[in-house]
Amino acid sequence: MSLRLSRIAVRPRQAGLTLIELMVAMAIGLFLVLGTVAVYTQSKSSYRVSDGQARLQENLRFALDLMEPDIRLARFWGRHNEPALVTVPGGINVSCAGANATAMATAFNLVINAVDESVGYAAGVPCPPPSGARADSDVLIVRHASAQQTAPAAGRLQVRSDLGLAQLFNNGANPGGFGPNAQTHDLVVNVYYVANGSDLDAQLPSLRRWTLDDNGNLVDEELIAGVENLQVQFGVDETGAGSVTRYVDGDDPIITPGAPGFLPNAEILAVRLWLLVRSYQPEPGFTDIAVYTPPDSDLGAINPGNAGYPANVRRQLITKTINLRNNRVQ
Repeated sequence: MSLRLSRIAVRPRQAGLTLIELMVAMAIGLFLVLGTVAVYTQSKSSYRVSDGQARLQENLRFALDLMEPDIRLARFWGRHNEPALVTVPGGINVSCAGANATAMATAFNLVINAVDESVGYAAGVPCPPPSGARADSDVLIVRHASAQQTAPAAGRLQVRSDLGLAQLFNNGANPGGFGPNAQTHDLVVNVYYVANGSDLDAQLPSLRRWTLDDNGNLVDEELIAGVENLQVQFGVDETGAGSVTRYVDGDDPIITPGAPGFLPNAEILAVRLWLLVRSYQPEPGFTDIAVYTPPDSDLGAINPGNAGYPANVRRQLITKTINLRNNRVQ
């Protein structure tokens, strides 16, 4: 009997994890999971911030890419750059949302002008904005002939010009009395302003413009959402030396015909733009503590948290000076 038992193999004893060991393993696993989640959350937040900043910069570049070529063409009238030579015959009418905008659209003596926020949108623009204009933002008005020549088209406002004459017409037939080298161009009128709302969100400000359509009327269109403020200053040559002597606001007397101190020989050689753009959506946990100081001393600093400038959105500010290629003393 003892011999038989000795031949039976003795199996080693197996033991499982104790409760303490299991709890330690769970705690380590939980710590690793929490660390992974924290890293993911931080990476996602960083991506959102970087993506938001990239979108803001893209919006700024888009706005400038639209405005800069238009501004550079100010005072271009085809074969010459003298607005005094552009005649406006009877029967030319420009409207916008039921308002008469003929005087504003054909004020060629101004070439390029701005309506300062101290004067107010309605004082310089007869067109009623669909969602209202920002009270603390400027308006920029640009007039010129199109860069490319065009064929006459009935209803469209166009300019026929040679070296000594230019005439506005809209009947689809080139007016007579011009030399053999005369050219025909479309009339371009753009009125840039900042609206209280956008097509995306009634509470989101946007950069918009009134622009001439093929029927010779001004229509409103949105350029980019998220633009909170536009400020405009003009670089003026007061002496005729061909260089900017100082920058002034759009309502400065030296560039305002009829105002005391008006300088009839002063030339606008450059336009300085100041644009403030915000993100579309608020960012939880973020507070904008920056102070934005516009070039117009009448406006004062813009502090996020004040009316119209929520503090829980990110912003980008850009300034750019654009030289006018046609506003030079000949």
